[in-house]
Amino acid sequence: MAYDPASGVLRSRTLTLTYEIPVSKIARFWEALAEGKVLGTVCKKCGRKMFPPQAVCDKCLSTDVDWFEIKSVGEVLAFTHIVVRPASFQDQKVYTPAIAEFKEEGVRVLAWVAPEVPKRQIKVGMKVRLEPRIEDNRRTWVFVPAE
Repeated sequence: MAYDPASGVLRSRTLTLTYEIPVSKIARFWEALAEGKVLGTVCKKCGRKMFPPQAVCDKCLSTDVDWFEIKSVGEVLAFTHIVVRPASFQDQKVYTPAIAEFKEEGVRVLAWVAPEVPKRQIKVGMKVRLEPRIEDNRRTWVFVPAE
């Protein structure tokens, strides 16, 4: 730590954190993204549908889950444009996370709206599809306009 008496500020060192999260029980999700599919899980015991997929039902704690594909058209419920980005996203342009409801599958999904979608086009009620992508060697998913 370094104290700056002129400003009265204590400044810490820059830290870089890297997390390794075991995903073997939901590896199928990450593999499906590379195949062009976005999957969720459904509990065989209570019927709860989950996205992102989980290996354990957060409602009844059952580990008996199955997979389903999210391929219908969803509707944007909320969104925000992130202009002031946190430190770990400084290399990103302004981006727009949104929540969309996919009634056919029975899930709500949080995702970024694809960067090529004009910001003025994004609205509550906008119809979207989920599109898997591989960006900078990372598997991810984004919303793209359905119409």
